[in-house]
Amino acid sequence: MVNSKGKPSKTVEAILQLGRDTMEAIKYKDVDALDRIVADDFIHRSPGGGDAGKAEFLKSVASLPVKVVEIWGEELKVSVYGETAVLTGVQRVKTKSTDGEEETWTGAFADVFVRLDGRWRMVLAYSVDLPVIPKH
Repeated sequence: MVNSKGKPSKTVEAILQLGRDTMEAIKYKDVDALDRIVADDFIHRSPGGGDAGKAEFLKSVASLPVKVVEIWGEELKVSVYGETAVLTGVQRVKTKSTDGEEETWTGAFADVFVRLDGRWRMVLAYSVDLPVIPKH
């Protein structure tokens, strides 16, 4: 959604910022920041992984066994439906294990936000691993 000057609407900008804030909070394992972003009835869902509620999701971020070196989103798009917004895109995460091994994970995601008490809160996050395409 853009305004008459071709710029993203305030809602789109707010959702994109929440996406960036979420990624930064994951990078630094900042569960306090994530707690402010996700709603109390938040669900994280992924194929084969079942559903994780807010507490389980926060615990999994806090206990990531690797250091997140870098995390970023690509092909980010926001769709707004009144008091609901959906952020979709591709997330890339570079990690480093305790033995120094680096890996990059790529996944597609959809984050659903709802305006609750005047604030945008994430209520659902869905992610799926994307295949690694070998370099030739």
